[in-house]
This record gives sequence, structure tokens and C-alpha cells, in this order.
Amino acid sequence: MAIVRMDILIVFIGSFATLLISSFALKGVKLRMIPTVEASIEAVRVATEKGTPVLFDTGWTGANFWGNSTGLTTLCFVPATLELLKAMSVEAGRLDVRIITGTQNSVYALMSRDFMEAGYALSGHPDRFNPDDINFYPNNTALIASDVELIHRHNIGAAVMIGGHNQTSNIVVYEALATTGAMLVAGEIWPNDNSMAALAADYLSFAEENIAIGAYLTDDPVPKAILAGEDIIKGFLIAVVIFGGALFGLGVL
Repeated sequence: MAIVRMDILIVFIGSFATLLISSFALKGVKLRMIPTVEASIEAVRVATEKGTPVLFDTGWTGANFWGNSTGLTTLCFVPATLELLKAMSVEAGRLDVRIITGTQNSVYALMSRDFMEAGYALSGHPDRFNPDDINFYPNNTALIASDVELIHRHNIGAAVMIGGHNQTSNIVVYEALATTGAMLVAGEIWPNDNSMAALAADYLSFAEENIAIGAYLTDDPVPKAILAGEDIIKGFLIAVVIFGGALFGLGVL
């Protein structure tokens, strides 16, 4: 007979109820700027100062939708990377700088075009959008090889690498960026892959923050409200831990 952990069940139900209520009650809430977004926008400005394009690389994000937790985690990065690309494109349109990106998924390539084009349009300079800056590659090897070639050909001054890379591929791109002195904003899906980013990046972004970008940048108020609701849950759980620790220290528990 299975034993039901009532404490876990209560926390789950309470968390779900908080998020549900937040989606209605906290619409229109103001959220602080996510540091990864600030760093990515700064990368566009740095590239402008250096007179080079920005490299925006999401690795295999959008390419692998496996029917397991790994695939679902990858899927979470799709709206995040697309919304970030759009926000960067707004700034790039204002400053008249190119964003070069590539992907291994044909649908994701079309979506990247839509979001980038929308960003340049929002900047007031839709004519500065260049569809040839969005590249499609058959596999990861072609993507990495093209990145390295583009970095050296354009002397890339800044890059944003958010999403799915692995240690054997991202280190090649990081090394190429180091030779051009590029500013690097990087963040991977898995902690073990983030180890190389931690050594090479000027700004390191963690997976939890990367996933939140999609909800933060979207025009839909509901995801923003749910993010605020998550902070309420985190605050409550932190308070419980502190209170429980104090009681334990006093010998009550």
C-alpha cells in the first residue's frame, strides 16, 4: 500500500492554487529586468561600437523534441530564445547592426525569421532586417563549423549563446570568439555544459533564468503574472525553511 506524503501533496496543491490565482490577480504586474536580457542587449551595443555583427547561437534548441523530460526541457527554451532574439533585434534595428543566427530545425528557422523581422519592425527600421542572416544547417557539426567561419570572417565583436550546446562543441566556438576579443553572453540547458560557459563568458546565464525569459518578454500578461506567483511561492518556502531552522535551533523541533 502506497503511503501518501500529505505534506508534499499540500505544498503541490498550494503552489498550483497560488499560480492559478496569480494568473488572474497579478496581471499587469511590473517585473525587474532579467539580467540575461540586459546583458544580451548590451552585447548588441558592444557589437555596434566595434562595427561588427552580433552572433546569436541557440545550438540545437528547437531541433530535438524528444518524448521525455530532456526534450521537454529543450522545448522550454524555444519561446525564450525567440523572444530574446526579438528583443535584441529591436535594439539592433535602432543601432543599425546585423544579427547573424542559425539553427538545425527548419520550423525554428522560419520562427526565427518571424521574430527577428518583427523586432526590426518595432525598431522603426524594418528595412534593416536581412533574411540572409538566418541560416539553416543539416546538423550540429555544420552549425559549429559555420559559427567559427563567421566569427573570423566578420571579426565578431559580441555573441549571445543561449540554449543547447555541449562541452565538445561550445568550447570550439568560445575559443574562436576569444581570438576576436568578443563579448560573450552564454547559458546552457544542463549544468555540466554550463561549466565551459562559466570559464569563457563575460556573463553567465543559468537555465532557470533562460527559461523565464520567454515569459518575461512576451506581450501576454499571464506568463508575467505566473512568474510573480512563483516568487510568492519561493518567498513562502524560504520563510518556512528559516522558521523551521530557528525552531530546530531552539530545540522545539
